[in-house]
Amino acid sequence: MSGLPVGEWITMLVLVWCVAGLLTGRLRPSVVFLSAVVVLMLARVVQPEDFLESLSNQSIVTIFLLIFITAGIKEHFNLIGFLNRLFKSARSPRSFMVRMTTGVSLLSSVVNNTPIVALMIPYVYQWSKRHKVAPSKLLLPLSFSAMVGGMMTIIGTSTNLVLNGFILTKEPEGLDFLDFLLPGALVTTVGLVFLSTIGYKLLPSRVNPLDEFKTNARQYLVETLIEDGSVLAGKTITEANLRNLEGIYLFEIVRKGKIISPVTPGEVLQVGDHLYFAGDTEKVVELLQQDNGLQIPHSERLGIGQHVDLVETVVPRNSDLTGRTLKESQFREKHDAAVVAIHRNGENLRGKIGAIVLEPGDLLLLSAGQKFLTRNKNNRDLYTVSVVYRSNGAATWKKMVFLVGALLSIGLMAAGAFNLFFSLFLVSVLMALTGLLRAGDIKKLLDLDLLIVLGGALTLSKALIDTGVAQEMASLFIAFFEDWGKYGILIGLYLITVLLTSFLTNVAAVSIVFPIAYSLSHGMGLDPTGFYVAIAFGASASFITPVGYQTNLMIYGPGSYKSGDFIKIGVPFTLLYSITCMSYIILTYF
Repeated sequence: MSGLPVGEWITMLVLVWCVAGLLTGRLRPSVVFLSAVVVLMLARVVQPEDFLESLSNQSIVTIFLLIFITAGIKEHFNLIGFLNRLFKSARSPRSFMVRMTTGVSLLSSVVNNTPIVALMIPYVYQWSKRHKVAPSKLLLPLSFSAMVGGMMTIIGTSTNLVLNGFILTKEPEGLDFLDFLLPGALVTTVGLVFLSTIGYKLLPSRVNPLDEFKTNARQYLVETLIEDGSVLAGKTITEANLRNLEGIYLFEIVRKGKIISPVTPGEVLQVGDHLYFAGDTEKVVELLQQDNGLQIPHSERLGIGQHVDLVETVVPRNSDLTGRTLKESQFREKHDAAVVAIHRNGENLRGKIGAIVLEPGDLLLLSAGQKFLTRNKNNRDLYTVSVVYRSNGAATWKKMVFLVGALLSIGLMAAGAFNLFFSLFLVSVLMALTGLLRAGDIKKLLDLDLLIVLGGALTLSKALIDTGVAQEMASLFIAFFEDWGKYGILIGLYLITVLLTSFLTNVAAVSIVFPIAYSLSHGMGLDPTGFYVAIAFGASASFITPVGYQTNLMIYGPGSYKSGDFIKIGVPFTLLYSITCMSYIILTYF
């Protein structure tokens, strides 16, 4: 080793710098990898065009296309309503967890798992609160199920895409569809069974300290209407599931001018009934999001459907609205918004919202029309406090055009006419043409830190292979594991990858281990496929620490977890996962 050329020494030092920098966490990963690339360029180990080529790597671009598409689907399609229907019959936390983990794992096999977890966290959190169960019982299984489900396909996790990008730079072909599907399905099945049985008992039951202080939530008065064709007409309050709601309650019905209060469980609902609820802001939003047959009165005049943009506003002291009802002030016509709910601190409001005389300090929850923001930008009669909920407001025909086009593109990919990159590119273009993906959205979603990390990792991997450092490391590795033959080397590679991914990022783990696996397999004259599959599954085994994968970090705070929770659940989970995938790899490839 003492006679190594300067380029190899510099590459080795850069590798040590990357591992140390990522492990300590004092610098952002993008800074670590960018500094590494700069040093390699200055030492002429790599050229600037090598880094540029890495940034434009097809697998990296594919990752960003998936992020763009997933974000567009999340914004414009009613996934929350779909989830409500999907989990409607779940009566116990364990039952909900089984349905949730199964659905998330299957969805993660075809959609990048990070956006899925981002979408599901608030939904799972609110479900746990409604059913009086600690979020910590459900959020960790959410992250784990997304990770194992993502292993069923090459597009399920960015790790698989990055690894395949590495492979294609050195091999004529990447990993096959079946290289992921069969072992991925096995580890997913084993993992979900564990989480629903022994694992569920090991999960902690912790209360978020912030929840203990939510005792002064704003109580809104909400007015809803049962219109012609509503599924609630003819049902009792109990049958309509409007009794014993969490955080919101039905206190009054107005039927043809007659007030019905209190509302009994056996009261039969009729078309034209005005139902009045009281509840805090979050529960009001949930009520309006649900596909429950309730409508906002006269919302069709604004072109507002069941899922609306909800904006919280306040009536200032000098407003012309004070001392007048909504009808008298022609609120809808002037502001292009319908008042969904009213909150007045310290008072229990009753009766029709349109007949309430407004006072300074009243909080109004509005379903906003398309012209609301422009009309009220400098309006002193009404101040916007916050956007509580932004709807999926794209036109239905645009959504249908996108769905048909996306299904056609995916079908042609499955038939072999398109590759993955071109298919996703077409779907992205279709989203842009239908207005479901805008230039502003792309700018917000284009994570430069992630791009630098991915491009830097590819560049470092090239340097390790081209300088021969990977071969030197492989020789040391062989000296330690050669007594156990190819099986020992396979297991050693897998264990090193798991160790690295537990404390670094999975992309960093892949970038470090791939060149070693490449040199080892070709140096020994072995088929490298089994080694590559082992790296893929090892890099996604981020179950022992919260820092190993972004979805673990995402659920760490909302679940009030501690590092010991991941060790307690992650160690047995990792053992089952490892035994399952390694058994498959040995039986299939060796």
